[in-house]
Amino acid sequence: MKTRVSLAVCLLDSFTLGPPLGSNTKIALEEMLAKPVVKAQGYYIFTDLQEGMYRLRVLVQHYFEEYVDIRVGPKDQLVHVSLTPRPSYPFHDKATLLRVNVKNAGGAPCSGASLLAVPLTEEVSRARLAQDHAGRGENELMLGSVTGKIGIGDRFLIRGRNAKADEELCCVAAVLEHQRKVRLVEPISGSYSRGSLLLPVVKSRSDEQGEAVLAFANCRAKQFDLRLDITYGDLSLLKEVNLAEGGTTLAGSLCLDPSATPSKASKGNT
Repeated sequence: MKTRVSLAVCLLDSFTLGPPLGSNTKIALEEMLAKPVVKAQGYYIFTDLQEGMYRLRVLVQHYFEEYVDIRVGPKDQLVHVSLTPRPSYPFHDKATLLRVNVKNAGGAPCSGASLLAVPLTEEVSRARLAQDHAGRGENELMLGSVTGKIGIGDRFLIRGRNAKADEELCCVAAVLEHQRKVRLVEPISGSYSRGSLLLPVVKSRSDEQGEAVLAFANCRAKQFDLRLDITYGDLSLLKEVNLAEGGTTLAGSLCLDPSATPSKASKGNT
């Protein structure tokens, strides 16, 4: 009897957009004991699954553990999982990094805090909108002036070209037509004209010691400013940081004060 491919999983390094580094990869569906078949191309194949909801658990050296809820149907399905580097990740010497230590008001480390870095300097934009108009509900964007490689899982802030223009966060679900078009995880909610910017956004979280690292690729500027948005439960903090390309910026220890004003990140936080 032949087996039927139900689910294929592809793991991606969110920094390099290539296969993950390191070894000791553990990948499983929590609802079943069977292990996936590993193919030479790096795909993890689950066969003969019953239709329904499953929870995928992925643990790879140098990356944070990931959980993904998946609905398996009658047809085979391909799922890409973007892996976030831990502070111990072996970045190359010229990587542009921001390192932060997150603590609460008592000085204890905040493990699992969410960090979102949004550039304020427009020179670091990775692409521009190439179509005349993209409106509410659209989930495919035509791109021009693309710098570097855009991949599945990449996050961007779409920003219009005038002072009162819309802006929102989005995440790439698929790259089409040789990087001239992308499909988004969620449709856009604003309205954008040709030339609107796509600024690279980096999302990460803190480890057990409260340490976190955010890595930027293809910066296009020797120095640039960004807004760092940190949330941990009901605690939050907004901070502006200046980064130098090709080096490590140490933001030190950042304290999340319960009396601070809740953060106001851009709409569409994906």
